[in-house]
Amino acid sequence: MKRILSLATLVCLVAGVLGLAVSSHAQVQIKLLRSFNVSALFDGSAASGGEGVIDVAYDGANAYLTGFRAQTGAGPVGVIRVDNVLDLPSGNLGFGTGVTKIIAVTAAGGSRDTRLVYHDGFLYFGYGLGHNANPDTAIRKYDTNGLLQFMWSGDGLLSLADLGVSRYDTIAIDPGFGGSGASLAVAPLHTGAAQAVRRVSLPAGTVLGTSNTIVPTFLRDIDFAPNGDLYMHRASTDTNDGIFKAVRTGADSYATPVRIVAFDAGNFQQGTVTYVPFSAVYPTLSDFIAYNLRTPTLDPTTHKLYLADPNGNSLGSWDGSGQTEDGVNVNAFGHNLINSTYYITPTGRVLLFVASGQVPASPAGTIDRLDVLEVLPAIEVNGTVALGDFGGDVGTVPVVFEIRNPGETTPIETHVVQPDSTGAYALITSLYGTFDVAAKASHWLRQVIPGVNLTGTPVTLNFSLTNGDIDGDNEVTLFDFGALVAAFGSVPGDSNWNPDADLDGDQEVTLFDFGVLVRNFGAIGDE
Repeated sequence: MKRILSLATLVCLVAGVLGLAVSSHAQVQIKLLRSFNVSALFDGSAASGGEGVIDVAYDGANAYLTGFRAQTGAGPVGVIRVDNVLDLPSGNLGFGTGVTKIIAVTAAGGSRDTRLVYHDGFLYFGYGLGHNANPDTAIRKYDTNGLLQFMWSGDGLLSLADLGVSRYDTIAIDPGFGGSGASLAVAPLHTGAAQAVRRVSLPAGTVLGTSNTIVPTFLRDIDFAPNGDLYMHRASTDTNDGIFKAVRTGADSYATPVRIVAFDAGNFQQGTVTYVPFSAVYPTLSDFIAYNLRTPTLDPTTHKLYLADPNGNSLGSWDGSGQTEDGVNVNAFGHNLINSTYYITPTGRVLLFVASGQVPASPAGTIDRLDVLEVLPAIEVNGTVALGDFGGDVGTVPVVFEIRNPGETTPIETHVVQPDSTGAYALITSLYGTFDVAAKASHWLRQVIPGVNLTGTPVTLNFSLTNGDIDGDNEVTLFDFGALVAAFGSVPGDSNWNPDADLDGDQEVTLFDFGVLVRNFGAIGDE
């Protein structure tokens, strides 16, 4: 599950970027890089990782998938390593070279949960979570080849007795507070009383501290912000479900939790939450949380990965559908068993790995999936485009916007936008930083606004374009005069009709168009 930060080592027309079902708060958009059908790895057999995939970890090259057992009674669960996952084409994954089961355990069934985190070269694996007896529920430490660390926690098993709890529910990497350092956070499951979070030494597996009782009943998952604030997913028999936030006040103390996202979930495990520190790469933009929603009865409209800012304001949702970067079309999620983990590459790309599972009772056609997304900024650029000397309908004239590196003419992004009848336009860019922005319409000269700061949203840019460039060479010259003469007197349907010579937009080429050309003769657009 949850992530590793490795900086050290809306509606968008940019190709390959998916349109989130966005809210007015949205500052993110997603690009679907890869999608894998991993059902063959989670068929419930002894060789599999379980009956449904439920979590994913990533070490910078390899993905690690794990599942859970839905049927009653203990059964096989494990961790499957997918080597160099970003180098693989989208499609079906089966066991073979580069796809290996590295950890095999027997875990409690009855839809007891599983969690997996990667940190500094090791995997921390919790399985049978919610069950009340070891060894069918356990938390263990392994290397990335699946070798159990036998001396961790004394005997290789962080037991219920070691923690002083009757059932543990979930694990996450706690970044610490006030210099306390990173640890493994373990949160227990209890249906009758609030509980405490235990901090466990990552190297030794010993308990470092116990928090005040801030974990709600019916806890399903936790994660942390870089400053140590705690986010918790509650799903219960009552209606007080949702995502709760507890502000960190000390190494082992938190303020009273506040419900920041409210929903009514069913009394199910496999509720998830992931904190993504988006601002680590894009400092002026908000971090966000990703979570699922398991309704009391299966509701296809909620089979989504939901996004919200750290205060719970909705940023939208993704239903799982889209086309991958390598051209594979994928369908929407068939179930609400959805979990995620993030990774920030050394070059500053924010990746989101999404595991979505199915169980024998899932709707027909549901598959186990691993999706790899890139999370990008969603910076809105808006304003008006004034088309000089034009009396026609501005809304019929497409405008080409180019976003370029400062001082360069090669576009990094190109957006073709149809303004409204007043000339108002809006576009969404995934670029972040300082850029030049150019606008050009058919028989108007290009205008470039240099040094635009695209680090906040929205950014307002107003353009005023000069008319007369009939031949499209970004100058008003004798060549344009020749083109106007050739079309002079024509109307739509005539053999010599040239819509670009109708400079004033009155559906005929007349002396009025000649007047526009004369007024602007010799003008040159920005490069």
